[in-house]
Amino acid sequence: MLNKERQFDRERIAGAMIIVSLLVIFLSMVGIRLLNVKVSNIELVDGDLYTVITDQGPVNINKSDILRIETTNTKASITGTPVELDKIYTTKGFVYFSSADPFYRVGEKIIQSVKNTDKPVWIPADKKPISDATPDELQNANLRLIQPFSYAIGTPPNKIPFVFTLLTIQHLAFAFGGIALFVLVFPLRINSVKYNSPATQQDPEFCAADDHIGAVAK
Repeated sequence: MLNKERQFDRERIAGAMIIVSLLVIFLSMVGIRLLNVKVSNIELVDGDLYTVITDQGPVNINKSDILRIETTNTKASITGTPVELDKIYTTKGFVYFSSADPFYRVGEKIIQSVKNTDKPVWIPADKKPISDATPDELQNANLRLIQPFSYAIGTPPNKIPFVFTLLTIQHLAFAFGGIALFVLVFPLRINSVKYNSPATQQDPEFCAADDHIGAVAK
């Protein structure tokens, strides 16, 4: 009985943690959505200089600002139209666009001006923090390099800390929710073994049955 109550309490706590985690994740997603900066256009100014027009104002970038480029293969959207998604990380934030955006061709020019490979992830040679490293080591080092710039380009400086705070809260909610889900789906059975074994050994009927079996054996 005590074991069942403990198991019920554990499942109830795990269920409550999952609900709270989902609520926190939803609220953090709403907050990040509200802080997101939309890109309305990308214009070529001169040579390697481009201007990204956002709803918070224009931002100038050039090839030396690019830290990482992520491209995806063409996939069918909900409407069935093939869509390609690209993401450029710079020292002023990241900008992402799809083939459905009107400024897609200009964004592709930025990518083609520096990218010389068909790999989905590209790192500039002068931005590789580790020399003579394996591809996995380069990827991990580059991810650490772009982490301080993981916000939408054009985000006001006073709002950047809020973006990172919401992202941290979201990651913690995912972690706690995952642990709670694991506990709920795979309940521990150690306690049941610990509590059932002494009770079974002290049960008079069980002891009498053992004595009877021993007598028959003799």
